[in-house]
Amino acid sequence: MKVQDTLSNDHVAVNLSTTNGPDDHNDIDVDVLPPILGDNSVELSRGNPTEKDTSIEASLTLTRQILITITVTFTTILTSSNSQILNIALPTIQDELKISEENLQWIISSYNLSSGCLLLLSGRIADIYGRKIILLIGTVIFTIFTLAGGFMQNGKGLIVSRALAGCGVAMSTSSTTGIIADIFAGKARSRVFTCFSAGFALGGILGLIIGGIFVSYVKHTWRSALFFVTGIGILSIVSIIIVIPSDGSHTNEKNVDWPGAAIITIGLVLFLFAISDAQSASNGWATSYIIALLIVGILFIATFFFWEYYVTTKTNHLPLMRLGLWTRAKGKLAALYFTTFIASMGFIPALYNATLFFQEIQNVGSVGTMLRFLPIEISGIIASILITLLIHRIPSHLLLIFALLACGFGNLCFALSKQNTNYWKLPFHGMWLIVFGADFFLPTGLILVSSYSLSDEYSVASGLFSTIQRLGSSIGLSLTFIIFNSQYKKHNKVIDNKEAYLKGLQASF
Repeated sequence: MKVQDTLSNDHVAVNLSTTNGPDDHNDIDVDVLPPILGDNSVELSRGNPTEKDTSIEASLTLTRQILITITVTFTTILTSSNSQILNIALPTIQDELKISEENLQWIISSYNLSSGCLLLLSGRIADIYGRKIILLIGTVIFTIFTLAGGFMQNGKGLIVSRALAGCGVAMSTSSTTGIIADIFAGKARSRVFTCFSAGFALGGILGLIIGGIFVSYVKHTWRSALFFVTGIGILSIVSIIIVIPSDGSHTNEKNVDWPGAAIITIGLVLFLFAISDAQSASNGWATSYIIALLIVGILFIATFFFWEYYVTTKTNHLPLMRLGLWTRAKGKLAALYFTTFIASMGFIPALYNATLFFQEIQNVGSVGTMLRFLPIEISGIIASILITLLIHRIPSHLLLIFALLACGFGNLCFALSKQNTNYWKLPFHGMWLIVFGADFFLPTGLILVSSYSLSDEYSVASGLFSTIQRLGSSIGLSLTFIIFNSQYKKHNKVIDNKEAYLKGLQASF
């Protein structure tokens, strides 16, 4: 039968062809680019009756909407600040807990690994059992294990606590994006998504400041910083309970595709572990277990798609991920996912290389690096504000192109920088351009994903978006490491060590 559904970012009804009703798990074809992002001739007033009928926003007071926006923004501030705090504290942690250089990276990698691998499963669970409860559980898990990390007396305990905190991040991130898409519509949704994205920049500033202050001036250094984040987590838990509207299941299908969840989670864990560990392995990428893990991980990921096809065509159960997402809107959503993957290869690796440039080439130290990173957080906030103003006026593909160009030119600024290059001449522009591009891309991408998704798959679709981001970042970091090593070894034979190091970094940018 024909089901009339309204893409919640516009005011145009779209026919969704299904065979078994609105909760059917078969591929659903949406062939329209949301006018809010692709056709500026469409009226975007919030007073449209259709939109009010299809969002919870209309039943909420303005004060409640503002409080919800603050609460969901806090989730990104929480996770972003937590990561930045420990980045600054790594040398201190290494000295105190006697962690080897090879294992030190896992304090950060374990957090990213667990959160990245569980986003898709967490998104589906949130769609089935309710997004508020999954957000609450995820934030509680994150807070408990962040607190536990502050008491750890050895490296292994800290790494495990970070991995478990990452599990909470996966649950909270995927459910939060679903909550935003479900509650808000039209311009309001765009504004909330940009605030949500700005939380990463705000969290980065908070993490840099807290990390720098606590590591330098507070007795228990990084432990006190984790306790501080725990306090923010508790406030966030209270806010979620009081402010976020209760919801139930968003689909009639209550079964989770556990075999599919196991297959994709194992595949992502093996693949991302191999990529993360390759740099410290005895023979690098040529190490036998790295090669084996990569091959097995890729096979598991490929098997997941075949399994989802089987569940879709041969059973009556809802798959973990509708394969129709990849053909949605004549492939536009798949194109967005692919672009996100490519873009992520340039965003995070650039900031990692910038850290090495400031510390190893310009020798400004940890505090100097922190100060040079502060402008990027301000740039991110400005970008988020501009997106709110432009998202309804400029077609989305132009915003995405601008974001990619900004990041590209930012990398170019660093590629042209040398040891004695003044910060304000090139590196400063590289920093703000990279983050400006990233913070233009993220909210635009999230708004597009929510527009192409159905109400019972908001969380899983955004979870897939975030998973692809993590994959792109991890692969990008690995590629830059390979490029750096290749150029460093090539030039180290004919020029001094620092110049060779610079050549490697320039090639990586």
